[in-house]
Amino acid sequence: MRWSDVFTLAIRCKHGISRSKSVAGDQMIWAGVYRNRKLIVISTVRLAYGNLAHFVVNSGARIGCHDCSLPGGHYVDLAVKTGWPISDKELRDIARLAAAEENRPIRVRRSGELLSQAVTP
Repeated sequence: MRWSDVFTLAIRCKHGISRSKSVAGDQMIWAGVYRNRKLIVISTVRLAYGNLAHFVVNSGARIGCHDCSLPGGHYVDLAVKTGWPISDKELRDIARLAAAEENRPIRVRRSGELLSQAVTP
């Protein structure tokens, strides 16, 4: 089973503020049926070290881009909405489906949970 077998893209929009030092990120809302339950998955690309993204060094490059001690990069945050409770095992299965089609790290969580509560595959 693949991600595209289960989920279809419902909405794609820009999330965040576009200013001179920041760029709005893509947010995609996926809808599908997984294990006989309707799910809505909101995927957002986030900076791996998001707190560093607000600071800019003198050269104009973001902190972490060229400093070996401060790694940069992105990951995909998947927030799952469902009418029924979803287990950690099911969250990991959803993350594995996404990871098979995405080269960035995946973190999945229930909608409303903090980013720190996310599950990785």
